[in-house]
Amino acid sequence: MKKQETSQPVIGAGVYTIPDAGKILGIPLHRMRRWLGGYIKDAERVLPLGELQSWGQGQERGFNFYTLIELFSVFQFREQGVALKTIREARAELSDRLNSHYPFAHQGVVSDGKRLLYELQEGTPEAMLELGGTGQTAFREIMEPFCHRLDFHTSTLLAERYWPNGRKSSVVVDPHHSFGRPSISGTNIATESINSLLSAGESVEDVAEMYGLEVNQVQEAKEFEHQLAAA
Repeated sequence: MKKQETSQPVIGAGVYTIPDAGKILGIPLHRMRRWLGGYIKDAERVLPLGELQSWGQGQERGFNFYTLIELFSVFQFREQGVALKTIREARAELSDRLNSHYPFAHQGVVSDGKRLLYELQEGTPEAMLELGGTGQTAFREIMEPFCHRLDFHTSTLLAERYWPNGRKSSVVVDPHHSFGRPSISGTNIATESINSLLSAGESVEDVAEMYGLEVNQVQEAKEFEHQLAAA
């Protein structure tokens, strides 16, 4: 697989800003700014995770769906207690192994709370490659992937959809629909558009009829938007 670098927006790849990602993923903005833009130490810029693909600077910085998922992955690893140094080293190693600019958007990356591991063979969770360490194969009887809210492409093994409230909900983040904004699965109907109509006084039933949706889909969009507003 050849590395593909994205330094500008691409149709069908999703377009996100740091505030967008903060709302969708529930990650504090200051963390993402630091992960993407780094910080100055001894007059030099330090990138705590290495180079994450993005374009622009400051408030104008944007990125695609794969970088969004990398941010999601890093946040999950940090929540499990994995050190930034371990994450950075593992990301660099996996980037080389997969020849990919988006290693943490690939299927099979998991954590046991201290280490990061990569599933060597699909469907064989007991055979894991330990990343950012000795590079030896680690054998585990049970390994639950952290990415249960992600769908992966069958050939590239890269993430292609993110289900913020799980797959039981119809709300999805899909770069091929609505420019990657949260939308109703299989449509280009953004959840924010649904919520705007509801906030203007339209009933759930009327909005469902207007868009040709089920009532429960409209209700799920409303609940999701309320979650974002409360975050």
